[in-house]
Amino acid sequence: METWRVVAAVILGPAVSLVGVALATNFRGVTEWHMRRSMSTASVLRRVPPWRWLPDVPHEERRAHFILLERVIGAALAVAGVLILASAGYSALTGQPMQTVK
Repeated sequence: METWRVVAAVILGPAVSLVGVALATNFRGVTEWHMRRSMSTASVLRRVPPWRWLPDVPHEERRAHFILLERVIGAALAVAGVLILASAGYSALTGQPMQTVK
């Protein structure tokens, strides 16, 4: 059995879960902070078509939609972290190597 995969899964599983839970629950405003930073960075890259000078949706409404999307992604990350831990536990108990995509 390759123990490095189990050790990596034991380290990455809780890390992914904690990041996911922090994003999903907006712990200490981390989701809003991340979205504000992301939108300010990406505002330079946003393209407005020449026939429309101003975007239709207000900035606050766009940010609210992206915060909701990031919270959903955070919930998916939390579930993925639990699945990583379950896979590592099963691999350690059965002695079979973790399945990889080939």
